[in-house]
Amino acid sequence: MAGKKGTKKRKVSDKNVAEQLEHAFLAGLGALSNAQKAGEKTFDSLVKQGEQFRKKTTKQTESLIDNVQDAIRDMTDDAQSKATGLLDQVRDKSNLSKLQGAFDTRVADAMDRLNVPSKNDIDKINRKLNKILRAIDDKPKAAPKKPAAKRATPAKKVAKKVPAKKVSVKKAPAKKATAKRVSKKKVSTTAQKAA
Repeated sequence: MAGKKGTKKRKVSDKNVAEQLEHAFLAGLGALSNAQKAGEKTFDSLVKQGEQFRKKTTKQTESLIDNVQDAIRDMTDDAQSKATGLLDQVRDKSNLSKLQGAFDTRVADAMDRLNVPSKNDIDKINRKLNKILRAIDDKPKAAPKKPAAKRATPAKKVAKKVPAKKVSVKKAPAKKATAKRVSKKKVSTTAQKAA
């Protein structure tokens, strides 16, 4: 009998184990069902939160984009107004002449430091030179000097050839006489001009 009692207990205990396993399985399915229900609720909740986050970030992004665009427009308008102001200043002849005057002054100072004569200096020199040239042109011209007419030199006396004697010829007195005649002629020409 001892064998029958052990098998009976085993059958009962096998039934208990099977029931327990079935209960555990059903409890797991129930938990899964609850989790699925809770998961659906959680999933729906997460979807709603995502939509809200997207709307919020989209609004923030759009706001940020609008702010950046406004800042760019302001900067563009400011740059355009400054550029227009600068163009007006450049176009203004008084400012342009002031700028040109300042440039001319700086260039003139640099040229002066390098000892380069200015246009005014060169013009002064040209005026003085022209004045001197006019004075030279206006000065009465002296009559051109004509060389004195040469008189025919008197024929030289040729010494007769003497075979035994040598004769020398003197030439100096003839030249002195010619010089005196020229000076007399000059005196007479000057006297005629004075008359």
